[in-house]
Amino acid sequence: MEPIVIRELLSISDQNLGLDLFDAIWPIPGGGREIPENLMQAFVHNGSYFSGAFSGDEILGATFGFIGINGGTHLHSHMSAVLPESRDLGIGALMKYHQFNWALGREIPFISWTFDPLIRKNARFNISKLGVEISAYFPDFYGPMTDLVNAGDASDRLMVKWRVTNGAPQSSDDLLEIPKGAIRIDIPEDIVALRAKSVEEAMAERLRVRTEFLTAFDNGYRVIGFSNAHGYILSNVESGK
Repeated sequence: MEPIVIRELLSISDQNLGLDLFDAIWPIPGGGREIPENLMQAFVHNGSYFSGAFSGDEILGATFGFIGINGGTHLHSHMSAVLPESRDLGIGALMKYHQFNWALGREIPFISWTFDPLIRKNARFNISKLGVEISAYFPDFYGPMTDLVNAGDASDRLMVKWRVTNGAPQSSDDLLEIPKGAIRIDIPEDIVALRAKSVEEAMAERLRVRTEFLTAFDNGYRVIGFSNAHGYILSNVESGK
């Protein structure tokens, strides 16, 4: 395999490579685009971020974001995906670091994005490897979703804030023990497998996690780490616990 290179998708032909990849990862029943070609061209022409991970001429991953203003000017990373057969190559991290440096070069102070709180590998990647902050929990954030991956499930999401500063992003590593006064929110080992086995059990787990997060946040707790052994670890920032 040739070295993996991350580059922006500026031409319409390159943008279509990224859009094709998104549609392969999140297929729409009956076909169709997640993002129409003309809308993506308008985004890119006006300064949005769209990049792909390539090995030679083959695209293996893509990520797209746009400028937001709520909470201050920032880059909101809306979609990011890697082909299943390429997910052990570190491409997700390479794309995030490219995004980080793109924002740094434009003096954008932070990057936001959402992820499903029940996807264990994404939680660990975001919190332990990238060192992001969890800024909020949103029940059913996107409303009903029709793609074949998310259809039939509630689109609960955690919102991430990744501060962009000079120097490399700071990872926080897994927390091996629960600090005194902290609490934990456990998640299923594999929510996708659980959903395939029982939609009812998977939904029960989602509602449990939703309730525990919203209750903890209402009581002043914030996420301070994640580990495979304990799940999300939260500390009460208001009381100093």
